[in-house]
Amino acid sequence: MNRTDRLLAITLELHAHRYTRAEDLATQFEVSVRTVYRDIEALCEAGVPVVATPGYGYSLAEGYFLAPVMLTADEAGMLLLGAAFVADQVDAPYRDAVQTAQKKIEKILPEATRAEVDFLRDSFRFMSSIRPRDPAVEARLTLIRRAIRAHEVLHLHYHARHGEPGERDVEPHGLVQVSGAWLLAAYCRVREDMRGFRLDRIDHAAPTGEHFIRRQNFSVRRPHPMEYGDIEVRVLVPDAMLRWVRENRHFTWVDEEPHPDGAVMVFRPRSLREMLPWLLSWGPDVAVLSPPEMQQALRDAASALLARYDGGG
Repeated sequence: MNRTDRLLAITLELHAHRYTRAEDLATQFEVSVRTVYRDIEALCEAGVPVVATPGYGYSLAEGYFLAPVMLTADEAGMLLLGAAFVADQVDAPYRDAVQTAQKKIEKILPEATRAEVDFLRDSFRFMSSIRPRDPAVEARLTLIRRAIRAHEVLHLHYHARHGEPGERDVEPHGLVQVSGAWLLAAYCRVREDMRGFRLDRIDHAAPTGEHFIRRQNFSVRRPHPMEYGDIEVRVLVPDAMLRWVRENRHFTWVDEEPHPDGAVMVFRPRSLREMLPWLLSWGPDVAVLSPPEMQQALRDAASALLARYDGGG
């Protein structure tokens, strides 16, 4: 990134946040803090009213507005491609919002830029999954979005993968999509911790009318401990299978270590059962090194399969 682009990017960053530290800008733009100081000085000389507040960082003077920024063909193309991708994943109200945003972007583009953007849109396509749109999940998505915005407690009738269906009161905080499946990130009052609830496993969801105070330290923008468990599973993957296992690795993967025969992949599932189907799908092509409980779970599953099919029964 050249300096002109960086100065504009810093201005946009200051515009987006109340306070921004020089250290954070240096990390974001991969420059030294001294370079950030020089860039801030250059912005001030150019008439941008940057205010430095000790202990907080930099901000723009109140009332300062940026002039409209024209998009390049690549920028507009990526925005429109991203919008089309999102429109396939969300519920009807947000699809309408996406389509309106697309039209606004298209209208501000010069004719030459629009032609380049059309070429990009004809050259790229994103497909997250082959799951057909489920009207029931879409209805839950709308209801849950509204509850998140209103900070309203939801009552769920939920099917966990293992165990009996149960009733839960949850405080909804966010929505995350993983491999085409929507998950509700919520504080579960039964477990007294943050949990993820797949929308397609929710039989019924209803607002309770009770409101909660959102947990300020939670954001779906960053990984959260609820995505991982306390169990460490170490799996030896030989060189011949490494590429394919990496391509389809379990979502609880956290690390990979070199090994003379390939690599040791490290996972942190919340339970052994959570990872068992994925391990079974690889058959004898991978080897669980630890824990012994995971090895035993595989032995038990293999024995049950053998008993079912042994002798052609």
